[in-house]
Amino acid sequence: MKTGRFDFLILHLLSKEEMYGFQIIKKVAENCTEAEFELKTGTLYPLLATMENRGLLASRTAWNHGREHKFYRTTAMGNKYLLQQKERWYKWESFINKILDL
Repeated sequence: MKTGRFDFLILHLLSKEEMYGFQIIKKVAENCTEAEFELKTGTLYPLLATMENRGLLASRTAWNHGREHKFYRTTAMGNKYLLQQKERWYKWESFINKILDL
């Protein structure tokens, strides 16, 4: 099940806490510079919808700071997928490090 190159990063954040879209964008922005990675709304919201349609995320609508927001969290399927993607990432990272050490 493939949802894109950022799916496991979003799943990781949402496995830690329930968030709405702008909170996710803000969390990413707080932890890297735009030169490293910039998450835009045009990328995030379609990805969230796709991930929810595939059962990786669940959502609820609630009011926060006077506005209605759609809050997302990982599902059991999403957590399983996240673990698989993290394992793939660590294997890839190990491979890259071996090549860079040549």
